[in-house]
Amino acid sequence: MFRSKTTILATILALALSAPALAKSEKFSGTSCWSGKSDVLATTKADMGWAFTMNYTWLADDQDPNKSMSGRCVGSGGMVGGKYHSAPFFCNVMAADGSTYMVTGTGTPAKLDGVLFGGTGVFKGISGTVKGGAQVNLPAPQGEFAACRHQTVERTTPG
Repeated sequence: MFRSKTTILATILALALSAPALAKSEKFSGTSCWSGKSDVLATTKADMGWAFTMNYTWLADDQDPNKSMSGRCVGSGGMVGGKYHSAPFFCNVMAADGSTYMVTGTGTPAKLDGVLFGGTGVFKGISGTVKGGAQVNLPAPQGEFAACRHQTVERTTPG
């Protein structure tokens, strides 16, 4: 009898230790502010294209330093016939501990939609989304831009 209870306990313990860690999912909001430069590629009053680089900081609403980030983005945008077209972007996001992940998506002055992927450190195996509302433009030096927008991040890491 003692031997079978020991075998059962050992089996349960082995299964518990070999089980994969549970995924961690979280949803939180914050404000992203950025500044950078854009190079106009072609221009008329109604038709133009540009490429941009920018640095940003993201502060979580609860000011949790584990949710607050910084990073660098590149992208492009344009106007055709006087109408703004979604600007594709690619960002490298860095946490205070040096862990990183990437975000790709599209943005307009009215909204932002992005997908999280490619994590390292605590973000290894990350997936998720970021969605943002209307941007608020800020004063910037000639030839540069600056703005902020409220965003919501939903992210999942394997554990």
